[in-house]
Amino acid sequence: VILFSAYNITHWLIENNNNNSLISDIQSDTNIIEEIIMINNEPITKNHYDFSELLNKNSQTVGWISVPNTNINYPVVQNTDNDYYLNHSFNKSSNSAGWIFADYTCDCINSKNVILYGHNRKDKSMFGSLKNILNDDWRANSSNLYINFSNLNESHVYKIFSVFVCNDTNVDSYLKINFKTDTELKNYVQKLKNISSYEFDTDVENPQKIITLYTCHGLNNQRLIVCATMVS
Repeated sequence: VILFSAYNITHWLIENNNNNSLISDIQSDTNIIEEIIMINNEPITKNHYDFSELLNKNSQTVGWISVPNTNINYPVVQNTDNDYYLNHSFNKSSNSAGWIFADYTCDCINSKNVILYGHNRKDKSMFGSLKNILNDDWRANSSNLYINFSNLNESHVYKIFSVFVCNDTNVDSYLKINFKTDTELKNYVQKLKNISSYEFDTDVENPQKIITLYTCHGLNNQRLIVCATMVS
């Protein structure tokens, strides 16, 4: 048992080091242009990414996600299923840390709701620091609520409007991607806002697009869900 545990710990550390090294290389090799825009009289950073080098490294790259004052600052990938990147890294090497990936049924350019998945890693990589959102001090900083998500065509800023924890048995009702009408999208967004554990002053009266960040949380098969609506 001791030998098995030691092997697992060593393997976990090696995988973490490999992924963290890869993350550092990707971030340093990617050209990122920061633009300061005004939203509700508040200066917010909007990022623009050059995906050419990333696409050369992995043709399944579909975007980039960045959340202020977390470790979340990664290119997003997408496979033909929702399993592959649970245990494969950006360079497609086997790794239990996985990578941040979009739901395989999403069109990251055109879908009204883009769902992004990532593991809740103890070293706070991937979506391991998404739980910062549950901290009162983190939410008190209004600039933290603005998430950058860029697809291959456009860069956008999204503002958080709902955060909640649910059980995996009913999570599917919060993972709707396509909507037949604007009214259907509006009603869905209002439903998400109504179940939020916290109150946000985000305007969701006429949502255009939203993103949903999804990760494991705590015990008993719980999931942490963070929803944000496009504001720029």
